[in-house]
This record gives sequence, structure tokens and C-alpha cells, in this order.
Amino acid sequence: MSGTGARLIRRAFDALPGSLKPHLKRAAVPLIKLKSVLFRRAFPALPDGALNLHLGCGWVNHPSFVNVDLLPASHVHYIHRIDRLPFISDGSVDLIHASHCLEHFSHRQVPAVLREWHRVLKKSGTLRLGVPDFDSIVALYKSTGNDINSITGFLMGGQDYAHNFHMVVFNRDNLTRLLLEAGFESVSSWEPHSSELTRIVDATSTVEHHNGEAFHISLNLEARK
Repeated sequence: MSGTGARLIRRAFDALPGSLKPHLKRAAVPLIKLKSVLFRRAFPALPDGALNLHLGCGWVNHPSFVNVDLLPASHVHYIHRIDRLPFISDGSVDLIHASHCLEHFSHRQVPAVLREWHRVLKKSGTLRLGVPDFDSIVALYKSTGNDINSITGFLMGGQDYAHNFHMVVFNRDNLTRLLLEAGFESVSSWEPHSSELTRIVDATSTVEHHNGEAFHISLNLEARK
């Protein structure tokens, strides 16, 4: 579609009564999903045919990743849930980046989600995670004199759309245990923006400052299969 055509559609949409817009958006989602299947974006051409997945990518579009998200946007290669990846073969993925999305699953679901991500990784493949760090959130809470409002968003999620609710908490010990139980061989920390494949602007870099102290809200762990 030309830029002129897109602008005309946008103007027509803006002219609609406000009560009709949500219904029209919902009706458009299946068409956008169908388009994504019929005209899927080309995968990144990486050395040795590497395959990197960005699960729960949102609006982030790193050129070295295949994007998977429920967001019906043009940069998303697979508009799909991230807890089940039936379109990805066993042992075919080199790297998974999943920033602040694991906490959106029930604590009862988390082991199965981690096993699914383990399934698609190659031997020696890497799962790179960022999740809210409960220990840091508690430290921030204490620093503010137990001001519950200072941690509500970090603990419970933004709750501004259907999928933005947190359903489980993690600290280093329990997330490490869950990863090892899912079959991963080793778990270590990783630093955002320390390499080309970690230069992703997302919640893994979240730092909250209070009374001159920095609280690193994101727990960043990577697990090797």
C-alpha cells in the first residue's frame, strides 16, 4: 500500500465514532495475522545460518532476531503465543532472548514454558532471560519506608492491557533452580549492552534510583543447554 493510501485509511479511521474504533481494531487482527503468514518477513541472514528468537519482542526490532509476539505488527515474524512454539523445530535455535515476559505466566506454567524453550534450543544454545528481581524490589520497598506505590508496577505489572499482568515472582536462587530443573546445564549472569546481541533497549536495563541508591530491578540470567 502506498503512503497516500495508508494516510487516507488513517484519516477515515480517525473520523469514525470513538465507540466503533475498538470493534474495528479487533476485526482487523485476524486479517493482520493472515497477512503475516502469507507475506512473512524474511528472516535475518546470519553467519552459519544461525537462528535467534526474540520472544515477547513487543515493539523492539533487533536486526539479528526472529520476532515472536502476540502484537500484530509488521516487524513480528510470528504473531503467536510464546509459551508454545510449534512452528520451531527441536534443537534448531542458537539463542533465545526473552525480556520481562516469563513473569506473565502463572507460577504453575513456568516449568512447562522453560521446557518448551529448552526444546527448541540447539545443544549449547543459550536462553537469555530478564525478569523482575524480587530481592531488588523488596530492597527498594524498604528504602522508601515501605511505600507500596513505589513497587506496585514492578511487582504486579502495568496492567494496562490484557497480557500485562505479573503472576509469579523470581529471585536468583529460585530462577536458577527452575532453569536447571528444566534441563539446562549451567546458569550465569549477563550484562545488557555488553555485545551486539545484548544491545536491545528493553526492561533488562531497568534501574530505579532512590535516596542516591541504584536498584537494578531486572534479574538477568542466561542458561546454557
